This record gives sequence, C-alpha cells and structure tokens, in this order.
Amino acid sequence: MTVSCFRAARVLAVLLPLHAGLAAAADELPPGGTFTTPAYATAASAPAGTNTPGYAPTTPGSALRNLPTPGQTAPRDDDDAAARLRNLPPPKPSEFQKFVEAATGRQLQPFGSNFFAEASRAAQPVDNVPVTADYTVGPGDEVLVRAWGSIDVDYRSTVDRNGQLNLPKVGSFTVSGIKASELEGQLRAQIGRLYRNFNLSVSLGKLRGLKVFVVGPARLPGVYTVPSQATMLSAVVAAGGPGPNGSMRRVQLRRDNQLVSELDIYEFLVQGDKSKDLQLAAGDVLVFQPVGPRVALSGALDNAAIYELKGAQEPVGELLRYAGGSPVLTDPNRVQLERIDPAQAPAARYVEDFKLDAAGLQHPLRDGDVLTLLTISPKFANAVTLKGHVAQPLRYTFTPGMRIRDLIPDKEALISPDFYRRKNLLVQVIADDDDILLEEAEQRAARTGSNTGVGLPGATSSGTPGARGEGGRTDNTATPVVVASAADPSAARDPNRFPLTEGERARRRMDRLAAAESRRTPATLFNELNWDYAVIERLSEKDLSTQVIPFNLGKAVLQGDPDNNIELKAGDVVTVYSQKDVRVPVGKQTRLVAIEGEVGAPGIYQLLPGETLDQLISRAGGFTPQAYVYGLEFSREETRKRQRENLQVAIARLEVLSAQQAAREAANRREEQAGGAAISSAATQAQMARLSRVQPNGRVALELTPETTSVSQLPEVPLENADRIVVPSRPGFVTVAGAVVNNNAFLWKPNRTVGDYVKLAGLDEAAEPSNMFVLRADGTVSHANERRGWFGSLESQALQPGDAVVVPNQLDYESWGRAAIRNLKDFSQIFYQFGLGAAAIKTLRGD
Repeated sequence: MTVSCFRAARVLAVLLPLHAGLAAAADELPPGGTFTTPAYATAASAPAGTNTPGYAPTTPGSALRNLPTPGQTAPRDDDDAAARLRNLPPPKPSEFQKFVEAATGRQLQPFGSNFFAEASRAAQPVDNVPVTADYTVGPGDEVLVRAWGSIDVDYRSTVDRNGQLNLPKVGSFTVSGIKASELEGQLRAQIGRLYRNFNLSVSLGKLRGLKVFVVGPARLPGVYTVPSQATMLSAVVAAGGPGPNGSMRRVQLRRDNQLVSELDIYEFLVQGDKSKDLQLAAGDVLVFQPVGPRVALSGALDNAAIYELKGAQEPVGELLRYAGGSPVLTDPNRVQLERIDPAQAPAARYVEDFKLDAAGLQHPLRDGDVLTLLTISPKFANAVTLKGHVAQPLRYTFTPGMRIRDLIPDKEALISPDFYRRKNLLVQVIADDDDILLEEAEQRAARTGSNTGVGLPGATSSGTPGARGEGGRTDNTATPVVVASAADPSAARDPNRFPLTEGERARRRMDRLAAAESRRTPATLFNELNWDYAVIERLSEKDLSTQVIPFNLGKAVLQGDPDNNIELKAGDVVTVYSQKDVRVPVGKQTRLVAIEGEVGAPGIYQLLPGETLDQLISRAGGFTPQAYVYGLEFSREETRKRQRENLQVAIARLEVLSAQQAAREAANRREEQAGGAAISSAATQAQMARLSRVQPNGRVALELTPETTSVSQLPEVPLENADRIVVPSRPGFVTVAGAVVNNNAFLWKPNRTVGDYVKLAGLDEAAEPSNMFVLRADGTVSHANERRGWFGSLESQALQPGDAVVVPNQLDYESWGRAAIRNLKDFSQIFYQFGLGAAAIKTLRGD
C-alpha cells in the first residue's frame, strides 16, 4: 500500500501541473516520509518555469528528484530547517538600507531582525514538547494508556484517520476533537461502562506533525513539518523571519483558500501581543507580504533601526513606541527629518526640524523618511567648576551673585585628600628590606610565570613571619602571611598576597616609597598652596574666546578682599594651584633640611631665604667636640637622581665595551685559548652585575681637608629643599675591601699609608693593584693611575680615619709571561713559514 501510494504520487506529479502534483504528493506521503527542500515551496507558490522575485526558479524535474525513494525516510523538517538557517550567509542589505547608510553613515538593520537571528541560532528539535490543557487530540497523536486493578492495560495506541483510539480488551473510542485535559475523564467513563474498581493514567506520547507551507519573501521559504501545537510564530521563526524585502507587519495565514488571520510581528516584539497568533493546521499556508513603507530612526537612541510603517503614514510617537521611547539624552527641542519629495522633478530631498512636543509626536512619517534624534548639549546651564589643589574638585550649583568666597568658604576646602593619605602612611611601618625582597619576589615570579603567591619575607617554617621593628629586632607576634594563588580574585586586594595587577603593584610601591622617604628624610605632607595666584577661566559670549582672570587666593579666601573676591558666572572654571604646579619665589617656599650627628641641636629645620650650609649649622648650634668635619656627608635628592641616570649610562656603555672586547678576543685567540676568554668574559659580567646593584646616595663632595674643624671653614653652599647633612663622629678605623684575603676594618694610625693597609689585608691571587682606588671620608676618590709628583704613587699616600681602600679583581687572567711566550710562538711560526716560502721560490728559479 505504501509503495503504490508513493508511485501514484510520482505519476500525478509528472502528468499534472507542478502545483497540483506537489499538493497530491504532500497528501499521499506515508507517515515518516517528508520532503523539506525550499524548491517545494517555490514550486507551490509560483508557476513552473517562472522567475518570481524572492523565489528560486525550479522545474518539475528538479522537484521530483528531491522526493524520497520508496522505503527511504526523509530527514526531519525541524533538523534540516535549523541546519539550513545556521548555514545561511547574512542577508544582503536592501536598497533602502544602502540609502540610509549613504545618508547617515551607519548601516541600520531592520527592527526585529536580531530576534529571528537568535531564535534560529538557538533552534533545537524537540520531540517531547509539553502539551497544553487546551490541546485538541487528532489523528496521528500517540496516546499512552495504563490501567490497573480489575483490568491490566499498558498500551500505546495512535489515533487513526477516523479519530478513533483502539484498545485491546476494551474496544474503540472516538477521541478526535477532545481536549488533552478532558481525555482521561472521557476514557475513564468509556472503560467504566465495562469494568469496575480500576485505576487509570492517560498521557500523550509522540504528537502528530503538521505540514505547512511558508511562501512569499521569507528568508527561507519552503515546506515545514511542525509540531501539532505550533502557531504562526513558530513557522515564522522556522523560516528565519522575513527576508530583506519581506514584511513584519503583514504575515497572513491562509487555510482552505481563506484568509484566517494576519499577524503583526511588531505588536508581538513590542508588547508581546499574540492574539492573532493562531494554532496551525495541516495544509496551512503562511504568506509573507512584501515590505511596506519604511523609515529610518537614528541618532541619540539605543534602538536605531529601520522601521516598517503599518500604513502609508504613521505619527512620530508611534515610531518611538516601537523603539522604546526617546531617551533622556535626546534633545526634545530639535529633531531632524530628511524626506524625499517625489512630486518634484527630479525627486529632491529636503530637511525639516521640529520639536518633540505634543504636536511633534503627531508629525506624520512616510516612506523613505530618515528621522535623526539629536543629543543634548553637554553644557551645564547653572554650574561652576572648581578644580586643582582642592578637597573636592566638582561642579557646584551656580546662584546669581555668587563669588569666590561662596565657592571656597574656608581653608578646609583647600586641603586635598592626598594630605590625609600621606599622613596615614606614616603609621604603616614597613621594613625597608621587606620592600626590596618583596619586589624581587614579584620580578622572579614574573620571569618564571609562577602562579604561586609569595608572602612577606622573614616567614618561618611554620608560616609565621617576623616583622622587623626598630633596631632590626624580630617581633614574633606579627600577623601570619597567607600565600595565595593567582586564581584567587581577592589576592589583588590583600596587601600581603600576590600576584597583583600592574596598577596596584605600582601604586603600592609608590605609597611605600613615599612613606619610607617621609620617615627618613624631611618632607612636607601638605603640598603648599600658591596663595598669590589662582585663575578663573571664562568663555566669552561675544567672540567665544577664553578669558583668564587671575586673582589672589589668599586675599580672597583668608582676608575677604572685595577686589579679589570676584563675582562668578555660570560656566566658570576656577583653578587653584600648588607651589609644585607654579613655582613661587624661594622666599615663599617651605623648604626643610635635616641635620644629624655631631651638632648642637640635630633635627629638621626650615630654611630661611638664601641660607647656606655654614649658616644653617651655626643656627643648629655648631659642631660638637667629637665632630669629624672632614667626613661630613652632604646629600641632595637632585644629585641622587642625576647619579642614577649617569650610572645607568655607564652600565650600558660598559656592556657595549664588554661585547666589543669579547668579539676582539674571539677573533685574535685560537681554540686552545677559548677557556681563558670565557673566564675573562665571566669576570666582566660579574663586575657589571655588581655595578648594577650600586645604589646612588646623592652625596656631594665638599673637598674638605683633614684639618677642617670649624664652621667658618665650610664652603658657602646654598641649600635646597630635602637636603640632608650628617656630621659623623671621628672614626678610628680604615676599611680594606675587594680582592684581598682579609676584608676587614683596621685600626687607623697616623702616617700609615695605603700600601701598609694593603699588606695588612693581603692581596688575593686575582687582585689587580694597578686599578686600586681609595674612597676618602670626604667623598672624593683617589685612583692608582694618578701620579702626585715625580715619584708619588697611591700606595705611598697616607690615609685618614674613615677612608676605604678597594682592590678590584683583574679582568684578564693571562699573565704577561704567558702572553709573551704565546706571541713568540706565533712569531716563530710566521718566520718558519716565511723561510719555507723563500726556499721554495729559490728552488723554482734554479738558483
């Protein structure tokens, strides 16, 4: 029966016109046999051989070739349609989209297109769909009946074409047209006529599939098998929605050649209205109508898109309802409308402006309009801006007659939050060596790519760190350190856990350095204000030029001077500067200098205008009897910065010279001498590594003599902010370091020379005395290459208390004897080869 029906369908498809043949084939297909290619819908909606816009031309032969063969099960419609939708390329822009893009510079998408794109992308075939209570049972539905008690029934039965359900031992019952919620009661009543004392459970199994046709300018027209509960929207989503020229406002459902319903998808997308979304029946035809009048909405809104009008004209308010209303950032006083006037020859475009008031919302829109919502101006109508060195840089409300004193009522408004942050850092005691080791651990973790956090240094094996206090003592009551993983998000916030983000690490390092510097050197916590100068920036209403109006901040805020208490206008910007922003005269700066050591009253002093080194020490009480003036340390922050820069330049230059020396030695040495070259290169690298660890101290050598003992003998050096003066007591030792056997400090004795102390320390085998130098207590350096007089040398010079002798390692370990023997060997080889060559020439000449 199945084969004969199928063959009859094929014969009818060949003999009859294509439309009638496809309809017969759809009716006569056996259960499970479906055809799903878009060519069926194309053939069903357009005559064979025609080329209708929006449809692919087909022929009867091409349609019949896609029919399933007898015994073959065609693929599921929902699987095939979902796969085709996912594989379809993005739709090409319509001509109206291109027109809007040329006018606005943006390619706007039709409103609602993203809904169908996401729905088709997420479409999955569902076999066991939930059944609603009002679902009507019909032919093809599977019913699961289970009864126990006086009757034992566990049976699956399918409603036949006559709408009857056949149950063994019970009989046949008509169930077609019964709602799913009433099915169990209906069967209980029928079975109860034959049996008593039984329990019954009735549910629906696999539901029947409905074949529907989707035609018109849909994105993927065709024949679809949809669940029996499917509605118009289900078929619209299965077809991917309308195509570029399809309508969302008019999707018609035709049943038995009658118009049953017309769906407006906009009402569903905007308000969720499904009143016109009817349930489908077998053989229904869903017809997409061509797109109607379109307008473009762009500008200052989130839902910029191309909208389709319901009729020939539609008010602006209705269009904004589709877009969710006009946002607060839209300027209600001006909306721009670009319109095409086809009445003119040639058709021209013109621009119209109107407001979004009650009349503007009723302004009619028509096909081809481009409506642009303009954003509001960022101008503040009643605000005055205060910025700079203030407590709260904000925009403040402007009132008529407002003046500087109203904006800055007291001195508290000029204290920036940085002052309190720096002040709080003073009590956060962090050991200096902890900072250094912590930074090294961070760098090591960054190089190795380790995800394991590193705790603060000083931790014991039990996980309890020792927090260093004053004098290097260990506090065993410190808080335990938690070692964190990089995956822990809270590690970036805990001050004792790592890893950190780059910004947090830099901020923490800057805070710690600032706190450490404030504990070691004099520094002002408050950035001094420039009381003599502040400005008002005002935009001129005449020519839109910027006016800068200076005033005296101190007279305006502290004294209430009416000449400087200037009246403000709306839009003014008042800027308050600190002394770091605009440098003030030295006499008005707050400059602090620290004096430590052997002076009458060590401490931190505020400099007087033009004060020098000797004047400040005199003001501090002069030197004590134990002061060692020759070893006075005078350091300056600016000098330390310059030393660091020069050290980096020197290291870079040394690296270049080392590379050149290595290349030169590699070119001049033989293979057997490669070991010595490697040792020399390793020594050079070690020297550069030690040099890179040198930390500049910013010390300025005053070139004092050992006989200097009084303040009057000091040079008149002008002092600057953050200078540091340390007057040590007279030491009794001389230090010898470097390539010596005994790196130690030796007792100073008068008239004892450099050579005497070197003999006491003992030279190492790797020492190079020719490069020996002395670090004097006054900050100067004496090198062995220097000559004083005809016969003077560094070894014969006398040392002073606090001096240090440094003996470096030699870079080239090849002795002069070995070099001489190597060179003689090379020369003998050259002469030998020269002699052989001369003898050969003489032989050839026949001499």
